Amino acid sequence: MAPGNRPIVGHSLAFLRDPLGSLERWGGTDDAVTRLRIAGRTVCLVTAPEAVQRVLATDAGDYRKAEVVRERLGTLQGGSLVLLEGEEWRERRQLLSSGFSSARVESMGALVGDYATEMVASWPTDRPVSLGREASDLSLAILARALFGLDIRGEHTPIHAAAEDVLARMDMQSVSTYLPEWVPTPTNRRYRRAVATLHDRLDETVARRADGEGSGADLLSTMLSAGLPPATVRDELIAFLFAGFDSTATALACTLGLIGDHPEVQRRLHRELETELDGRTPTPADLPELPTLDAVVRESLRLYPPQYLLFREPTEPVTLCEYHLDPGTIVVLPPWVLHRDDQHWTAPTAFRPRRWRDTGENDRPEYAYVPYGGGPRRCLGARLADQLLKLAVAVVCQRRRLAVSGTLSVAAGPTLALDGGLEIDAPRR
Repeated sequence: MAPGNRPIVGHSLAFLRDPLGSLERWGGTDDAVTRLRIAGRTVCLVTAPEAVQRVLATDAGDYRKAEVVRERLGTLQGGSLVLLEGEEWRERRQLLSSGFSSARVESMGALVGDYATEMVASWPTDRPVSLGREASDLSLAILARALFGLDIRGEHTPIHAAAEDVLARMDMQSVSTYLPEWVPTPTNRRYRRAVATLHDRLDETVARRADGEGSGADLLSTMLSAGLPPATVRDELIAFLFAGFDSTATALACTLGLIGDHPEVQRRLHRELETELDGRTPTPADLPELPTLDAVVRESLRLYPPQYLLFREPTEPVTLCEYHLDPGTIVVLPPWVLHRDDQHWTAPTAFRPRRWRDTGENDRPEYAYVPYGGGPRRCLGARLADQLLKLAVAVVCQRRRLAVSGTLSVAAGPTLALDGGLEIDAPRR
């Protein structure tokens, strides 16, 4: 059991006060598994890459998504892939994979380039830009268009407002996160209204497309063509929207913030973009020729993995690194800790993109770096998210010179989020 276990409350207060700091303290030992008591439940924090690989990949069939995830997401997206198990999950995963094929993802490259160019063109030159808001709006607009054909650029739609209330319900430092949904807290009431708004709006979108209004090579078309029920289609759209936009927005904001805070890295990136693109808007075909951009994004995802916690639970008694785990035990796999472990990373808290191009620094366990999870349930949209990040960063850095006017800091929500926002000066190049 980790130090700090208090009567009745266990480790709950420490986690509520400082989730990220607590994870680092509890995971900063030589133990592969650390037991905790949070919100009255037994939690096992798994911080050895080899053990993480067993849970996510080698012995994945012995684990399922933790009950705590199903409790948090059931009302919002109960019929989605995220919450399915067994053969039903395998069939749905295979169906949805066609919507994220290499060709389909590459076809979205022009959309990212156009939307990112439009965003940067609107930025002022005489005052700082609110990086968190801009990254959030861009990510939501791209995914809404790519997934279900909605153009929500330049609007603050009901989807925007509902998204904010849904994410507030899942904030790790909010007491409402640990209470049943029926408890009438203000956060829970806003959450229920937000879920109703999202369901109504997307039910309308699905119905219009099913009636033949509009068409497109998007995920919505893929699911309707496969004959999935409308409510299931809606749940999948919500799942992919929330899995994508908030985490991608955080990753984009953190990457641009790190670039703005490291002038030498920014200069190297500028040189590469100028040499390889010569002013052209980047496309997916350009990405293999941009190794500095690739290293910058990888390093940003290492320092600030949006999905900083992954949750599983064993379906039967298992032994993990000599620890016995009963069915239903919450198993927490923390990329936040894995990515900052000094056993596997030199200067783990430093932003050093060059480490990804130095072969001498890349001799580490595979599962020491899991920004998109791993194993059979690795994020289905990882390729899309990675492409979006790289193309958007390239477009911004082609056109603007970045300088952070503040401190990059993150907080633990449903994903990592900027703590208090981040402003950046962005004069034209």
